[in-house]
Amino acid sequence: MLGLDALELARIQFAFTVSFHIIFPAITIGLASYLAVLEGLWLKTHNEAYRELYHFWSKIFAVNCGMGVVSGLVMAYQFGTNWSFFSEFAGSITGPLLTYEVLTAFFLEASFLGVMMFGWGRVSPRLHFLSTCMVALGTLFSTFWIL
Repeated sequence: MLGLDALELARIQFAFTVSFHIIFPAITIGLASYLAVLEGLWLKTHNEAYRELYHFWSKIFAVNCGMGVVSGLVMAYQFGTNWSFFSEFAGSITGPLLTYEVLTAFFLEASFLGVMMFGWGRVSPRLHFLSTCMVALGTLFSTFWIL
């Protein structure tokens, strides 16, 4: 295909995946904190504008979070398939860091994301706010382990 060898095709594929993946976590990190601020302001002031903004941005957050997970999984598999020598060489360093990220940040985020997305009106406002804050904290932990 256009005179490209396997290494160049693997680089193009990985560049495409990384280019799209980096967009989603970057937006998710900021948006999770923004949602926590919006819900906190709504709890403090009971201004309906904050609640409406929260509901609008939470839908975008959910789609963005899902796309980030999907593109991140593809990227992780590419490490093992396209860059197996790199994974063999640096796996003892990158493997535990990615494991810590999944065990601390991703599970924290995923556990409270369901309450955040579907708990409005089903759990107390304070518990819902706590779940939003835990999702925001999970995104920050994720940032720490990945960087």
